[in-house]
Amino acid sequence: MVPQRKPVAPMVKHPYKVHVWAAISAKGKIGMHLFTENLDRHLYRKILNEHLYNNADMLHGCNWVFQQDNDPKHTSRDVRSDLEDRLPGRVLPWPSYSPDMNPIENVWAVLKKKVERKVKYMVIKNKKISQEEFLDIVQQEWHDLDNIYYFNALIACETGLKLVLMLKEAKQIINIIIKYVALVLVFYLK
Repeated sequence: MVPQRKPVAPMVKHPYKVHVWAAISAKGKIGMHLFTENLDRHLYRKILNEHLYNNADMLHGCNWVFQQDNDPKHTSRDVRSDLEDRLPGRVLPWPSYSPDMNPIENVWAVLKKKVERKVKYMVIKNKKISQEEFLDIVQQEWHDLDNIYYFNALIACETGLKLVLMLKEAKQIINIIIKYVALVLVFYLK
């Protein structure tokens, strides 16, 4: 009897470097920008000017707040100045690395999975993928993402934020209890 081989799934490797900047809200996509160069503060300012401010204003008027992490490119002097001019008092302070609290991280996971699925299908069909085709796939998959993904990502982060606030309150209560217990112990030791 000949042992049966398990089918081997083709390994999908992305030979192209691509970065995606995007903004979302409870109402859906605000903007997206694909780029292959390294992000610096100059490119970041350009992206915000071309894909954030006007798009978010059209969707929300002036009733929106911007969240970004504290990556040095996001917090450079000229970017901060732009944000203060364009969004006075409407930029949330945020920890440098907090993926559980950042809704776009959940969206990136879904987008990545969809792009990989599409590329894997093309590899199975022995179709070569150019950089332009790869960028088109990323753009199309972003375009095809349903608003429910953004809404769910925001809800998940809202739940996480509430948990953090509850834990912070619990920590404050525990600290009060510890101080009280320490005072009681001091009282009984005298």
